[in-house]
Amino acid sequence: MMPTINSKIISILRFPLTFLVVVIHSRGEVTHVSDWSHLTMADVCSLVKVFLSDGVAQIAVPTFFFISGYLFFYQLEKLDLSTYKRKLKSRFHTLFVPFVLWNLLCIPLTMLVFYGESLGGTSLPTKAVDYWNNIPWGHIFWDYTSHHAEYPNLLGMPLLLNGPVLGTFWYVRDLILIVLLSPVFYWFLKRTGKYGAMLLLLLLCFRVWPYMTLRVQCLYFVLGGYWSMNKHNLYIENKVLRKLNYLLTVGLLLFLTAVGSYEHFWGFQLITLYALSGMATAFCLAHKLLQHRPDFRFPKILNDSSFFVYALHIEFSLPLAFFVVKAVFKHLPADLLLFQYLLVPVVIYAISVGAYWLMQKLTPGFLRLLTGNR
Repeated sequence: MMPTINSKIISILRFPLTFLVVVIHSRGEVTHVSDWSHLTMADVCSLVKVFLSDGVAQIAVPTFFFISGYLFFYQLEKLDLSTYKRKLKSRFHTLFVPFVLWNLLCIPLTMLVFYGESLGGTSLPTKAVDYWNNIPWGHIFWDYTSHHAEYPNLLGMPLLLNGPVLGTFWYVRDLILIVLLSPVFYWFLKRTGKYGAMLLLLLLCFRVWPYMTLRVQCLYFVLGGYWSMNKHNLYIENKVLRKLNYLLTVGLLLFLTAVGSYEHFWGFQLITLYALSGMATAFCLAHKLLQHRPDFRFPKILNDSSFFVYALHIEFSLPLAFFVVKAVFKHLPADLLLFQYLLVPVVIYAISVGAYWLMQKLTPGFLRLLTGNR
């Protein structure tokens, strides 16, 4: 059995991390701050967007990868064929089935949004038809979108970013691939120990990775596996190291905010280091909360619906939330743009949880398939 404290930390972070994923995609446009001595309201709004969406929230996906690796390799003394098959069978239901269903469901949901926008006068009536006619069906599960990262790594190597038709599911796609490759990484970590883990950590920080679909972020999964195999707690136990990590996280976050996060060369290079320190900070803060309030829990529906919200928010809830919020704020002064930005992820989450609740009542069997029986 996993130590209760680590299990509670994972449970308590599920909703906040999912909310941060929503915050990433609620960013909208930002303007570069050109005059720090005379900040306009638009500048303040942009800085808050960079601080939250391009800064704080960037720990979410790495932490989910790390936790997935931690759970996959937990108490794994030997990864033989029978254990590998058992784990693949489990992940088939929790990852592969939802991956296929959501990518197929994404297409009619996108067309529905396009039709809604045409009725609202914000897009052409033919947009949905054009979208359908131009779908590259052979690529919807793999590389429906494909482009390079804004900057190469420090060695000048290009970084390929591509994803399935449901763009956010690049994470699920890569999780499936890294699970399939888990025996390779398990053997590597067993043979090389901490030196192999340090090498992978350096590869991750410097983004040294083959020019391939599987992104370098998959190494968070492997490092989570190493942490689990060596029976480390998720939180930092040493008080001095914990405080130093807090300082590093805050310092990097302020730097990223000042330079514009990943839209600046050095912001892009340092965001991985920030994600690592921020992830450790999140684990420590969750542990601190549980020390003071051992029975603290978020409402059950917020934890249970996390994967569903993650899957639904980008193609359906987000455009609907933007439409609702912009309609409300249409005649309000620009000074309220910041409040509008802060409100959007809350509305997105509310719409998604509402859809989850309706499916619980009306189509519970289909919901279980979509969420991998979570």
